[in-house]
Amino acid sequence: MLVHLMLELYNCDRELLCNEALVRRALDEYPARIGMEKVSPVHLYDIETSNPLDAGLSGFVVIAQSHVSLHAWPEYGEVDIDICSCKEFSQEDAIAFAKEIFQTDDVESHFLVRATRSLRPDEPDPVRYEAAMAARRAKQAMLAQAAEVAAEVR
Repeated sequence: MLVHLMLELYNCDRELLCNEALVRRALDEYPARIGMEKVSPVHLYDIETSNPLDAGLSGFVVIAQSHVSLHAWPEYGEVDIDICSCKEFSQEDAIAFAKEIFQTDDVESHFLVRATRSLRPDEPDPVRYEAAMAARRAKQAMLAQAAEVAAEVR
């Protein structure tokens, strides 16, 4: 199962939506605020389009369970946020954080349950999990050994 929360925040201060540090912080803090594991740095882009009114900041952060993405349109005072995860999370916490950081109470939210036929279990099979962890440890050991050899060669 995959859950997908889509938020549209309206009537946001345009200065906030132009503030790259604030938008980056929102993406950086979102995973922890909803109990998710962040596995990538924030990727943030200053978007210029053929229509200058559609310019703004867009970005995402990958979480172990999927992603959080955000698009801020200063000209419209609007922010759209998508949180997609195979791990359940509090919609209320996600909405509260969005309202807090972008200083608006004008929020539209949509929630979907997707991948209802997914074979991914809620809890991993312990035998398969341990085998995957052993393979991961072996790979990490091999990479560490290769790095040591490379350092010796230099």
